[in-house]
Amino acid sequence: MIPIHRFENKNPKEIRVVRLDALSHYDTTEMHRHDYFELFVFEKGDGMHWIDFESFPIVSNSVHIVAPGQAHQVKRELDTNGYVILFETSVFESNSLVLNFLYDHLCYDVKELSPTFEFAPEVERQILDITSTIWKDYDSDNPLKHEFILNHVSLLCIHCMRSMKPIQLKQDKNQEVYLKFRRMLINKFREMRKVKDYALELGVSDKQLNEIVSQRTGLSTSAVIYRQLTLEAKRLLNSDWSAKQVAYHLGFEDPAHFSKFFKKQSGLSPSEFQKG
Repeated sequence: MIPIHRFENKNPKEIRVVRLDALSHYDTTEMHRHDYFELFVFEKGDGMHWIDFESFPIVSNSVHIVAPGQAHQVKRELDTNGYVILFETSVFESNSLVLNFLYDHLCYDVKELSPTFEFAPEVERQILDITSTIWKDYDSDNPLKHEFILNHVSLLCIHCMRSMKPIQLKQDKNQEVYLKFRRMLINKFREMRKVKDYALELGVSDKQLNEIVSQRTGLSTSAVIYRQLTLEAKRLLNSDWSAKQVAYHLGFEDPAHFSKFFKKQSGLSPSEFQKG
């Protein structure tokens, strides 16, 4: 079952920092979800990090980003250490560059936009210096520590952006349409299933949208919509939800129709997936 962890701080503008030394209560053998972002910085890495049912190795001097709603599980070895920085999206509402970068991790599939980042040797030292300084200030009584931490977390995100492949950062008209589609999809996939509905809101034809989506994913628009539905179904099926509850939550009028859809998309029935 996948529990959902809520942000403990009452102030949505606050950033929390946890030092990962010896294995602690944070390490869990079960998959779980959060309603906030987590930014992991691994100084010394070993083990595996599962994010939305895909595995990513934990390596030294790397950064992993887990977006709200994603199911994840950290299985690090005893000598792995680093930091985890926790915050809500609203923290960066005045920084559109960082906000859009983070929001993309909420919208895109982890296979399409990797949640893990590795850096050139000369940058690794900068990453570790930044996080070490964040931790020292977080543990201080400085009245301006929030502003200091916010700016340094922004810098970490910018380093992650700079490490991305140029094609991932390239912007053109088609990329803008695709980005709008993905951001629309994350908000409307439960009630909007038809390509024509997305195309209409985006101001393009069905054919144009299919061509744009296919260029970037190799899949049809319908396949991407169904993949988003299937991912959310997997997240919920591994929680305390029954297949019937998941079906109605995702907008299926008939649980049997949902079971048929899920098996076609995943190769397993809902009950087989829960047992596995």
